[in-house]
Order: sequence, then structure tokens, then C-alpha cells
Amino acid sequence: MNTVAVLLSTYNGENFLKEQLDSILNQSGVLVELFIRDDGSKDSTLEMLTAYAEKYNNIHVLIEENVGVGNSFMNLLYYVGNGYDYYSFADQDDIWEENKLFEAVSMLSQSDMSLYASNQECVDKYGNSLGLRYGLDSIIHLDPVAILEKNMLAGCTMVFKRSLYEIITDKKSRPTQELLRNRLHDVWVAMTASINGGILYDERSFIKYRQHENNVVGANNNGFVKKFKEKSEKVFNKKFRNGRSWLAKEIFERFPDQVENFPVIKVCADTNTFSGKRRLIKNNKLLRSYSKESYLGFFLKVMFGYF
Repeated sequence: MNTVAVLLSTYNGENFLKEQLDSILNQSGVLVELFIRDDGSKDSTLEMLTAYAEKYNNIHVLIEENVGVGNSFMNLLYYVGNGYDYYSFADQDDIWEENKLFEAVSMLSQSDMSLYASNQECVDKYGNSLGLRYGLDSIIHLDPVAILEKNMLAGCTMVFKRSLYEIITDKKSRPTQELLRNRLHDVWVAMTASINGGILYDERSFIKYRQHENNVVGANNNGFVKKFKEKSEKVFNKKFRNGRSWLAKEIFERFPDQVENFPVIKVCADTNTFSGKRRLIKNNKLLRSYSKESYLGFFLKVMFGYF
């Protein structure tokens, strides 16, 4: 039976954590080792984790200082080691169907692709269904340029092979902590997979993706208030700017040979000069085909250093 290391980062997750832990422990058809890194919780999360770790010998808990969700997941990934057949991310507030990991492993084992990701069934905070996140007519782009511009793959659905794990965790391939404060771990893993083996997407859902007011990232987190807040942060804090070009630059630096097959990534990595901005704007049609933004919006974003 295949072994799967499930990686879960927690932070003040007392409201929904028990239901998620039970659903992970209830996985069928695979052997699960659950690694949990707490990112500085102040509520009863630590007490809950301690109780579960005492009860189940396949739960391993790290209690660490707050570094933010992206760095928390990646630090846990570096910690786990390459002793497992497959690896998976989990969020603290979702609910997994019991065959979630088995279905992913089954598909990956018959494919040359290195990473699996799936659709999600959105539910409200009470667990009531809100429907699939992506309808059957949705186009899920899996190439690195699309992921750079508009990532549609959720980390909580990702399962990947040991071969990809070894690439991601190689010290020469790791992203900077500063980047992970700007762009989350799942975008980095998705882009790395897209140029190292490829991505297998499953239009089915085996996860109840809970939507509530405290989501870090969510399917319904794209309203006016959130967008206004994000734009304000970029205006007043340079650390939140240039997320795409920063991501492109680090991917290019870590994987120069693979990026040669995707010249637009190299273009996106150079936006600090006027000539670099011009080259990026020349590629606006391709990039806007993923983001669906207007030419004027894209032009201003590039020229004012927000790409």
C-alpha cells in the first residue's frame, strides 16, 4: 500500500480542525502519516493537536513561531524527508472524502505527470454544499505562464510524487522566504511541477472546501472589499508588489534550463527596466487571456511596478 505524507499547517483553527483531522485519518487505500506544523496559534488548537498526537502514532506535531502560511507549509515540507511515496497538502478547515488520496494516487501512478490537483466542492461554514468551484465548462490552464498570471490550482487538492518532492526540496531549488510572504506555497509548487513533469488535473472533487470569513484564500474571496484591501496593501507596502515578476525571476533562477522552453517566463522576470516593461507589454495578449483584464489595466500595472 502506498504511503502518503500529509502536510497540514495550522493557525487558530479550533473551529473546524477536528472535522478535518478526522477526515484525513479516515483515508482509505493508502497509509497516511500526518505532519502538522502549528504557526503560532493563540487559541485551543495546540491542545487539540496534542490530544490527537497522543492518541494516534501517525500524527507528528511541530509547534513553531509564526512565519506565515507559505513559509509554514514549505518549512514543513523541508522537514518531512523523502521517505514517502507521495506527498499532499491539507488546509485546516476543509473536509476530505475518504477516497481523496486513493483517487489521486491511482491517477498519478498511471501517469508520467508529477503533480495531481482537483476541483473542489465549496461548502459554507456549516458544511452545506455551494456547488463545484469550477464548472465542467471551465478551462483549467496548466502551463507555467498561466499559473504565473492566474493560478487556479488549490494547494489543498495537491498530491505529488516523491520525484517532485526531491526537486522542490533541493536546497538549490528552494524559493526565498521573502517570496513566500508575497506568493503562497501552492503557486510555487504548481509552477515547479508544470516545468518538471507536468500537472494532472481531475475535474472531480473529493474535498469539501469550506468558505468562511477567516479564509486565507478562498473561492469566494474575490469581492470588492478584498480586492480593495489587496490593492491598498500593494500601494502602501512594497513587499506586496511585483508578485508575478518576482515569482518568474526566482523560477528562472532556480530552473534556467526548463524555463528555456517558456520564453515568456523570462520576459516576466525582467520588469525593473523600461525595456523590460516594453517586452512584457508586447506579450500582453497572452497574459491577459488568462487574467481577463483590460489592456489599460495591464499596461498601468506593468508601468507602475505592480506586475
